[in-house]
Amino acid sequence: MSTSLTGRRVLVTGASSGIGLAAATAITEAGGQVALLARRPDRLAEHATRIGGVAVPADVTDVEAARHAVDRAAEVLGGLDGVVNAAGALRPGPVAQTDPADWRLMVEVNLLGVLQVTQAAIPHLRASEGVRDVIMVSSMSGRRLGSVGMGVYAATKAAVHMVGEGLRRELGPDGIRVGVIAPGFVDTSLFQGSNADVDRLRDKAREVGLPAEEVAAGIVHVLAAPAGVVHPEVALLSVAQLG
Repeated sequence: MSTSLTGRRVLVTGASSGIGLAAATAITEAGGQVALLARRPDRLAEHATRIGGVAVPADVTDVEAARHAVDRAAEVLGGLDGVVNAAGALRPGPVAQTDPADWRLMVEVNLLGVLQVTQAAIPHLRASEGVRDVIMVSSMSGRRLGSVGMGVYAATKAAVHMVGEGLRRELGPDGIRVGVIAPGFVDTSLFQGSNADVDRLRDKAREVGLPAEEVAAGIVHVLAAPAGVVHPEVALLSVAQLG
């Protein structure tokens, strides 16, 4: 199967690091044009310049800022053929011991951010005449809870799977494909801070996690699928995690 994305115009969120940055890089290497969306303007501009993309800084939890960034991406690229929702937040911990602000952050980034960016992109996707995709980066945690401390995070990712199913039915008649990428452990900077749960998960990700570049390759594979093919869900695990 070809992995060429020549002529495709794709917006990637969470593009200042991790899976988002790896996906934006892989899309340009496959011949696509890419707009990078994330909160950190300076870092985003640096990455955009390096890979030949367009920086559209915004916080996905800010409805108006996210909408403006999506519109700006479509304006600069001359339209949008795809959106990769890769922005994510992880604040693990048992419910009895967790700051409610951490729950709110995960819900706002992992779920509401996906909805807000996708809603803003839909008119641009509908206006495009090419192959069009919405891809949401979820997690195997959305299907299978690994530990007590991951309960709220897993709930946000399970919600992404259900939103994906609804969007697939909603946008399918327009010819817009909707896919979910669900990796297991990935070796990224998602695990921030330091407590027993964070330290354990960070160590596990370093030990058995996929490189972000391999998840990005899966995203390119989905984007480059023949027009009549949709990948409802692609699960990715390292061989080491199965051991």
